[in-house]
Amino acid sequence: MKFLLSISMSFLWVAAVIAQNPVEPHSVSFDKILQQFKQSFRSDPLSGEKNDSVTASCLFRTDQYGVSISKNPIPFDTAHIILKNPYYTDDFEDYDDNYKNYPASYSVIYDNKLVSLFGNGKFVCHTLQGFTRDAGFEKKLNTKRFKYHWIISNHLAALSGNTIYVWNNGWTKLKTPFPLRKQPKLFEDSRFIVFNDCHGEFGGTVYFFEKASGKIFFTESTCANSVYKEGDFYFVLAQLGHMLGTSEIKSIEDPRKLAMAGKKEISKMKDGQTLGYADKSAAFKKLLDFFEIQLFSSFRAGQRQINIAHLNGLTFLAEINGTDIQIVNPLFNNEIYTHNPLTTRYDDYVLVNLDFYGTALDKEVSVIIVDDKRVTKVDWNENQSH
Repeated sequence: MKFLLSISMSFLWVAAVIAQNPVEPHSVSFDKILQQFKQSFRSDPLSGEKNDSVTASCLFRTDQYGVSISKNPIPFDTAHIILKNPYYTDDFEDYDDNYKNYPASYSVIYDNKLVSLFGNGKFVCHTLQGFTRDAGFEKKLNTKRFKYHWIISNHLAALSGNTIYVWNNGWTKLKTPFPLRKQPKLFEDSRFIVFNDCHGEFGGTVYFFEKASGKIFFTESTCANSVYKEGDFYFVLAQLGHMLGTSEIKSIEDPRKLAMAGKKEISKMKDGQTLGYADKSAAFKKLLDFFEIQLFSSFRAGQRQINIAHLNGLTFLAEINGTDIQIVNPLFNNEIYTHNPLTTRYDDYVLVNLDFYGTALDKEVSVIIVDDKRVTKVDWNENQSH
């Protein structure tokens, strides 16, 4: 059961203290994870007899992969903070209205601040050290009413009316082509802007918008949540919660060899499926295709590629070595669930945006912020753990 938390300045001060002084710094305990797997996979559910085959080195196994506790864990500190939409209203009487209390678009990190946009068209900015409001910066930004926002070519950008503006100590019109209006951006480099669509069990598509030509290339991805680049290769992580859940990773060396889409085809269904399935180019390699586990995010931590994984009612950090999924940190030792997450790498931070249909439809209800020492979960308005 969720409880609405009324946030005062004193609570924000306490939250900031917690963020800077986690309860168990520099320690990693996997006791709860091990216990939950033993409880879930009993050899005899009726008698309650424990399954002795569930051990740290073999928590769970399928024909495709095994799950174990890593012998090389990552000792992230963790912090949990609740921030309230300052424009929040409790006048809404039902779920269909209450979702408007959540951000209108996925939050971004800009100038070491978490920058969020709400349904009234106004920005809210919190510093990443202490999560205090930056009212001065908010006042500078809130000279227009905005519908959506992104980071475009390292600049804060936002949609007002039918025009996209970029921030440079003032709002000016964006002069370069941008393929999005009211949906998140997955990834951007000097060559491509990457975005996606998702139609659940009917499939999904990842799109590569080439800046130089304006052409859009695509392939199937159900449903993309993280795009990262290593050398000349783009890697696309996708997951879907339908039935028992699936996860896949594709590598793409040259997106221009994928099928090309016309602008009128974007996000359209074709023969009962998404456009992605129409890509017959084979200009990708599928590196991973797992069933019964969801990978919500993938990001670099030092020299290691880490994933936020969901399995057996728990959400944790894991490293994938071949067919072995190794849990490197228990995260918050509970379930964090999301449907269409998005991961963005900034200079010193990784930002993971989380939605949850049951709370706010496709709106952001939480974010996870990762730096080199700490993982911080920020919930909007109330505790969003499930």
